[in-house]
Amino acid sequence: MNQIPPHNLFDSRGNPVVLGKKIGSGGEGDVYEIAPHRMDVLAKIYHKPLTDERQEKLRVMVSGCNDELKEFSAWPLDLIHTGKNGHVCGFVMPRITDCEPIHKVYGPSHRKEAFPNADWKFLVRTAKNLAAAFYIIHKYGYVIGDVNEGNILVTKKACVRLIDCDSFQVQAHDRIYHCEVGVPQFTPPELQKSRNFKMLRTQNHDNFGLAILIFLLLFMGRHPFSGVYKGKDDMPIERAIAEYRFAFGRNAALKAMSPPPNAVGLSIVPGEVASLFEQAFTESALQSWGRPTANDWWNVLDALEKRLKKCSTESMHTYYSGLAACPWCGLENTTGILLFLSSDSISRIDVGTEWQKVPAVKPPGPIPVISPRKYHCAPAPLPSGVARMASFRKFGKILAIIFLVASVLLLFLWSEWDLLKILASIVPAVIGALLLVIPGKDTAEKKRRKKVFEDAKYSWKLWEKKWIAEAGDAGFTSQVNALNTLRAQYEAIEKDYQKALDDLQNTTKERQQKKFLENCYIENCTSPRLGENRKAALRSFGIETAADIDMHTIMGIPGFDTAIANELVAWRKRQEQLFVYDDKKGVSPSDVQNLIHTFQPRIRPVEREFLLGVENLHAIQQKILRNRAKFQPVIEKSARDLAQAEANFSVFTLTGSRF
Repeated sequence: MNQIPPHNLFDSRGNPVVLGKKIGSGGEGDVYEIAPHRMDVLAKIYHKPLTDERQEKLRVMVSGCNDELKEFSAWPLDLIHTGKNGHVCGFVMPRITDCEPIHKVYGPSHRKEAFPNADWKFLVRTAKNLAAAFYIIHKYGYVIGDVNEGNILVTKKACVRLIDCDSFQVQAHDRIYHCEVGVPQFTPPELQKSRNFKMLRTQNHDNFGLAILIFLLLFMGRHPFSGVYKGKDDMPIERAIAEYRFAFGRNAALKAMSPPPNAVGLSIVPGEVASLFEQAFTESALQSWGRPTANDWWNVLDALEKRLKKCSTESMHTYYSGLAACPWCGLENTTGILLFLSSDSISRIDVGTEWQKVPAVKPPGPIPVISPRKYHCAPAPLPSGVARMASFRKFGKILAIIFLVASVLLLFLWSEWDLLKILASIVPAVIGALLLVIPGKDTAEKKRRKKVFEDAKYSWKLWEKKWIAEAGDAGFTSQVNALNTLRAQYEAIEKDYQKALDDLQNTTKERQQKKFLENCYIENCTSPRLGENRKAALRSFGIETAADIDMHTIMGIPGFDTAIANELVAWRKRQEQLFVYDDKKGVSPSDVQNLIHTFQPRIRPVEREFLLGVENLHAIQQKILRNRAKFQPVIEKSARDLAQAEANFSVFTLTGSRF
C-alpha cells in the first residue's frame, strides 16, 4: 500500500482541508498543522488506508465529542476524507501546546530540565489531574486500553491531556471497537500473558495503569514492580506484575521482593493513599471494579494536596504534613542527587548588618551584690532568767575549756605516774565536761533560735541560687558568645560556598560534559538488548541518563548481566565522544543551583539560629532586668532575716558569724 498523499482532503461537510507544516510523526500516521490560520487544531493523517471498522470507530468518536472530552484530550473533532465523501484517512483534533510527556514530570533528571520549578506538590496535583482525565473518559463509557507514559502530556500548570485517543476502546450500538495495542509495564496481571491485545478491556484494566502512573509520579519515577528480587532467576517487570510482586507493598517480603536502593516507601503518603496502592496491585484487584477508580484517586489526592507543608530547610521541598521530617532532605542527603531545583539564593541575610543589632542591646551589667554580711543586726533580747543563765553558761564554757586544757597539760607534765597524779589529771577534765553538758534554763531558747537560724540559712541559699541564675548576666553573656560563634560559622560557610563557586569556574569543561551526558536519556539508547522493560528497570533504580551509568550500580539491578552493563558503559563512552566543549559558556544556572542545594542545609540552620538569637538577646536583657526588680526586695529580706537569725543565735555561741 502506498502512503496516502496529504492533499485533496475534505472534512465531513465537504470543505477542503489544506495541510500545513508537519509537526510530528508516529507509527500509524503524521500530524500536520491546518492552513491557513488554524492554530487551535491539528490534523492526523494515517499512513495506510483504514479498514471499514476503523473508519466507523472514528465516526462514533466524532459523534460523541463534547466539551469535557475536548478539555482533557486530543479527541477527534471531525473526520478528514480523501476527496468529498471519500474514505476516512484522518481526523481533526484539538491542538495541545506547551506540554511535555508525563515521564518528564516524574523522572528527576527530565523534570529539572522540563519543569525546573516543580516541587512534590506539583507532582501530587499532576496525579490528581490525571485521575480527573481518566474519570472523564470513563464517565462516557470509553476505555483507554493502551495506558502508557507516551500517551499523556502535562502542562506547566500540571494540567493533563490524553493523546492518541483513536486507539481507545469504543462501544456503540452493541458493537465494540477494540484497543489493539498495549505496553507491558502498564498492563494488569490478568492480561500479561496475552499475546494479542485485541480483546475486551474494562475500566478496571485502565485503573491498573492509572495506579502505576500515579505511583511513578509520587515516588520519583520508581516503578512499583521494579525492585530487588531475592530469587536467583530473572524477574522482569512484566513477570513481577503477573505474579503480583509489588516491591513496595506490606507483603513484599513474602513475594521475595524489596524496594530498590535509595527509594522512599509508602510511609511518605497518608494511610488512605497507601491503601489504594495495596488495593490496586494485589490479587483482590481481580474482582470486578476491584481496583481503585479514578474518582477514588482524585478524592485521596485532593485531600493529600491540602495536607502538604513546606520544608523548613529547603523551600522547594513539600511533603505530607503527617510526617515528622522531610523525606526529600533525607533522600537527597543519602544519594547526593538533587530531586528538586531550588529557586532560592545561598544567603538571604547580611550577617554584618544583623550583627550590628547585638552591641545595640545594652548589657544588664554585673548582678548587684546582696549578702547577709552587709547587715549588722543586734541580737533580740533574752528573758531575764534566760539571759543570766546564758551569761553563766558562756562563763562556764570558758571555765570548761580551761579545765580541759589543764587536764591535758598535767598529763604531759608528769614524768612519773602514780594513782594520785592520774586522779589529779582526770578531775579537771571531768569538771570541764560537766560544765559543758549540764543543761540549764536557756536550752529551749537556744534550740528555738538555732532552728530559726538554720531555716533562714537554708532559705537564703535557695534565694541566692535563684538570684544568681535568673538575675545574673551569665545568660546574656552566654547568648552574645553563642551569637559570636554562629557568626563565625556563617562566615565560614559563606567562604566555603565562594570557594566552591570558584571551583565551578575552574571545572567548566567537566561540568559541561556532565550536563551533556545528563541530557542523553536512556530511552534514546537504541541497543537491541535494552528494551522498554529494561529501560523502565533502569529508571526505577535511578539511572535516567548517560551520566548515571556506572558498572557497579548496573550490576546490582536484577536481570542485568555483565554484557548489558558493558553495552551501557560503551553507549555512555560514545555519548562522551560526541561532547564538544564551549569555552564561551560560563557556569550553568543548574550547576549553581546544585551548589546552593549542597550548602543550604548547612547555612540555613545557622541562619535561623542566628536571627532567632539576635531577636532573643533583647528579650534576655529585659528578663534579667525584670527579675532584678522583682527579686531584689525578696533577696534582701532573706539576707536580713539570716543576719538577724545569726545575731539572735550568737548570744549562745563563743565564735562570730555562722554563715
